[in-house]
Amino acid sequence: MVKKYSDELSGTLGYMEQRLELLLDTVMSKCRSMTLGEKQQLRRLIQKLPAGNLDHVVEIVCRNRPVEEQSFDKIFVDLEKEDNATLWRLYYYVEAVEKAKSLSCSEET
Repeated sequence: MVKKYSDELSGTLGYMEQRLELLLDTVMSKCRSMTLGEKQQLRRLIQKLPAGNLDHVVEIVCRNRPVEEQSFDKIFVDLEKEDNATLWRLYYYVEAVEKAKSLSCSEET
């Protein structure tokens, strides 16, 4: 009985995650184009991310790529070639990581 409800809940959460991703893509695609300065700032923020957070950057970048392009050990991200929705999703993700780091630092003092 627990397995049944666990599987149902897992399926529901998976569906909700897919719908959320679609909603985020829709919202981010309506954002204005990112400026060159913002892309440079994004590049710097990505470079400062802890290694553990880079996995999520890869997930964001690879979301809309064909499966063949997702199987490399290393990927190169050219921010000039990424679509607007991907750029803004990356930007908001790295900003959230930065805010979380600053909050955790301020709580420790």
